[in-house]
Amino acid sequence: MKRYVLMSALLLSIFACPAALCQEFEPEGVEFQMELREREMELQQREAKMDLEREMQKLELEERRLKLDHARGEHKDKPHPFLLLCLIVHILVAVWVYTDIRQLNRGSGIWIVLALLTGLLGALVYAVVRLADGRQK
Repeated sequence: MKRYVLMSALLLSIFACPAALCQEFEPEGVEFQMELREREMELQQREAKMDLEREMQKLELEERRLKLDHARGEHKDKPHPFLLLCLIVHILVAVWVYTDIRQLNRGSGIWIVLALLTGLLGALVYAVVRLADGRQK
């Protein structure tokens, strides 16, 4: 009978030992849960830090885009030199038509307006009409 008791004790110890070891390493302890919570909080902090860095990068990118748009926009504000030249030509043609009308004491102000609006084409039409008027007299 001693033999059966020893055998049963041995069998019991073989099967009971791993169960005791498993209970010892089970993650149900308070320390394990605290460590798990700390890791979750650390993960959340890292995610928040990464989100903040992404937002900062977006803001820097937007700032660079605005600077580029502003730099490109400066050229749009300045008038093109060709347009300035056309404006000067129109004004000079209108002045020439005005002085010619004053010297001859004939014509009307409509020629000045036409020369100012149409430029060289208006001056050409005025010159043709003036030559035609001069030949008739």
